[in-house]
Amino acid sequence: MNTKVTLCFKSLFISLLLASLNACMVFPLDESNTDRSLNWCPPLHNCASTEASTFIHSIQPFNLKLPLEKAWPIILHTVDNLPGTKIEHQYFGYIYAKSYSDLFKFVDYVEILAVPNENRLKVRSSSLLGLTDMFVNYYRTELLRKILEEKGVITRPSVH
Repeated sequence: MNTKVTLCFKSLFISLLLASLNACMVFPLDESNTDRSLNWCPPLHNCASTEASTFIHSIQPFNLKLPLEKAWPIILHTVDNLPGTKIEHQYFGYIYAKSYSDLFKFVDYVEILAVPNENRLKVRSSSLLGLTDMFVNYYRTELLRKILEEKGVITRPSVH
C-alpha cells in the first residue's frame, strides 16, 4: 500500500510540474491574429522584451531606419544567424525562433513582430525553464540590436 501511495504522489507531482511548464511555453502568433502583440514576460528574471512594463524585463525599442520591405530580409538573416538560433515559424512581419544555450542546450523563445505604422519592431526573448537566465535573453536582444544597428536597419533609441 505504501508504494502505491508513493507512486500516486510522484505521478501527481510530475503531472503538476508538467502542467506548470505549459504556462512558460510560447507558441507562434497566427498570421490572422489581430491582437499584434507579443506574449507577456512571466514574473521571473528570465525574459527581455520591448513591451515589458517592469524594469527587470524591459529593453529599449528597436526603431526601424529602413522601410520594412528592405529591412525584413536582413532581419530574417540576422535572427537565423544568432548563436544557437533557428527560425521555426515566420511570415512577413513576424519571426518565431528557438535559441539553444551552448552548454546545457536550454531552449529560449525569440519573437520579432514588426509594427509598420510605428516604424519599429517588438522584440521578446524568454526562457522556457528556470527562475533566472543569468541575463542571457537580455544579452541576446542586445546582440541583435548591435548587429541590426551595424547593418543600418535600426537606429539607437534616443536618450531622454
